[in-house]
Amino acid sequence: MELLSTNVSIPIGADRMDAYFTRPAQANGSIVLIQEIFGVTPAMRAIADELAGAGYAVVVPDIYWRLARNLNLGNGEDANERQTAVDYSLRYDEVTGALDLAACVDWLQAEQAADQRPIVFGFCLGGRMAVRMAAATPLSGMISMYGVGLNKLGNLIQRIQCPLQFHFGTNDNHNPVEVIEAVSDAVIKRGHEGDEFYTYEGAEHAFYNRFRADRFSPVAHELAKARALRFAAKCFGDFSQPAVGAPT
Repeated sequence: MELLSTNVSIPIGADRMDAYFTRPAQANGSIVLIQEIFGVTPAMRAIADELAGAGYAVVVPDIYWRLARNLNLGNGEDANERQTAVDYSLRYDEVTGALDLAACVDWLQAEQAADQRPIVFGFCLGGRMAVRMAAATPLSGMISMYGVGLNKLGNLIQRIQCPLQFHFGTNDNHNPVEVIEAVSDAVIKRGHEGDEFYTYEGAEHAFYNRFRADRFSPVAHELAKARALRFAAKCFGDFSQPAVGAPT
């Protein structure tokens, strides 16, 4: 499928937030993709292109834009770049960031002239921001891929109105078993029929990222991708795709 890909600037008040935007000629829905701590990297662009190839208009906002614009700090292999990324993540204002992302949702819906709101799909820090964003603005759905610190956001998880999907590797050094169980308990407490929660035995943090050679898990990646695409299709009204493995 031929994709239309470009860099865009999204209005935020009197300023603008840069973003990568990729889409097919005819999209079946739209996705705001939220980065890991390292910026809008080639890895995030590749994931966006893959989702666009599945039929979605995808925007990847430069969430650190208030601190520094258009960072690309690799994928965690280099110790110095990794520490710089951690420093940015600690300085990042998540409350203001959630409002920036809500503006991104509005922009994407208007850009696509769509009746339905986009869904959000976040990784690591982006997986946490996906929860904050879904609590801050109406969405068609939310996917959090190994979001960090979600055990502290149980009250926000309860407030979210759209269907939720969570993914964790059981060998995630940033999400020990008690954290994963706390998020699972929060999802169970919601009691929403459309929610989904998955774990991947032995998979590490960043298992979805093909560019992270030390953490990438091809088996977990393919299963998580299939589940995410099926969930996205359901969020946009397509219930024809078969289930992919049982929720954990």
